[in-house]
Amino acid sequence: MPSPGPGYELTQFFHLSRDLLCIAGFDGYFKLVNPSFERVLGYSREELMSRPFLDLTHPDDVEPSRNVLARLATGEDVVAFESRMVGADGSVRRFEWNTCTMPELGVVYGIGRDVTDRTALADEQAGLRRVATLVARESSPDVVFAAVAEEVGRLLGVQTTWMFRYEDAGTATLVASWGDMTAEIAVGTRFPVEGHNISSGVLRTAAPTRIDDYADATGEAGIAAREAGVHSAVGVPIIVDGRLWGSMGAAAAEALPQGTESRLGEFTELVATAIANIEARSEITASRARIAAAADEERRRVVRDLHDGAQQRLVNTVLALKLAQQALEGDGADAPSLVGEAREQAERAIGSLRELAHGILPATLTTDGLRAGVRELASRMPVPVEVELSAGRLPAPIEATAYFVVAEALTNVAKHARATSAEVAARIQDGMLRLEIRDDGVGGARPEGRGLQGLRDRLAALDGRLQVECPTGGGTLVAAAIPIPSSGTGQ
Repeated sequence: MPSPGPGYELTQFFHLSRDLLCIAGFDGYFKLVNPSFERVLGYSREELMSRPFLDLTHPDDVEPSRNVLARLATGEDVVAFESRMVGADGSVRRFEWNTCTMPELGVVYGIGRDVTDRTALADEQAGLRRVATLVARESSPDVVFAAVAEEVGRLLGVQTTWMFRYEDAGTATLVASWGDMTAEIAVGTRFPVEGHNISSGVLRTAAPTRIDDYADATGEAGIAAREAGVHSAVGVPIIVDGRLWGSMGAAAAEALPQGTESRLGEFTELVATAIANIEARSEITASRARIAAAADEERRRVVRDLHDGAQQRLVNTVLALKLAQQALEGDGADAPSLVGEAREQAERAIGSLRELAHGILPATLTTDGLRAGVRELASRMPVPVEVELSAGRLPAPIEATAYFVVAEALTNVAKHARATSAEVAARIQDGMLRLEIRDDGVGGARPEGRGLQGLRDRLAALDGRLQVECPTGGGTLVAAAIPIPSSGTGQ
């Protein structure tokens, strides 16, 4: 059987190649194209051959392509030149071209490899790295949000992107935007979350949402987007620490391709990390400020109590002793009563100092531990308190923090709960000191109140946490968990 001729073999390779193969003339027209041109760009072979190939080139790449064609005409082969071509459906594909020029024949042999997906992935990874760098630098929220909106908009090739934060009042605040369509809507604008639009859809489902035709969009946000020229849009939720924080959206004047939601989702993970970091830093800053304010207030209280109590009584003691001394230098008749008055003032001063010291940290806690300190607290309560503490001695900071948790909770019971009884339990479990203070009162405690917020700050200093359950009419539970170092337990 005779072997096929070389022309036949070349034709087969020409037709089988998934890359775009062509012979193009210096006059700007294709002389020959393989079927991959038709498959990838969507034009018929006749249309491809009858139009100048620069007509199919993306407008931004026309001039660079002219420059390359001029170089080819001089006999220079061009390798790894990238340009974009616009398909019959309006889609844009990026190709890497390798050429071999034959000026004597007036043609160029070209191979174009579709690198759209590879380039998009590289651009996306570069964008993610830029945003991640901003997050790592602990940049401000406005900077991170604006950067994400721009990166997403440029990568997806959409007309506009935005980011909403959901508020408790059933509204959403625009925290970032990019593109022409949202240029007239100021960052900080608040919209009611209602009607048929992307922000309400994400809030309702906590899942990616797509609207392919905004002609039917309703609600204030939907109408504003439609009037701005939005035809289709997608949105994805921003989940921070397990809760729905907000949403990110992208919109265009034409249909958005499938898969836009997943590409958006990759950026929301970085946004969520940034938000979590920002909120953690803000909480730490606020906690430090509260601790500093509480320490200042405590110092003022100590100074005030010293001045109004023990110091005043000690001054009276000195005055009484001076009068007694003067009396002794005379007939001495008033000396005994003056000495008695001085003694009484001194005893009152000692009592004031003891009370002041008790308000800071009781001696019982220091000498005998948490169990003794809590029992002393319970003994002074106006209602019966059942105490069950199985924990032994613990490091001093843990005992002090646990004591103040119990003291604050029992103070609330005495002042506000209208309870008839209370319970205090403490045990060590899973390397944690776990405290529970319950009462049978009317409930309604305010977890955001100053006293309980102070406990949260004190517990946070030890990586502990506070839980308050206070249904109205159902009593109150104050629970705390404090990590214990492996060598910090005792019996």
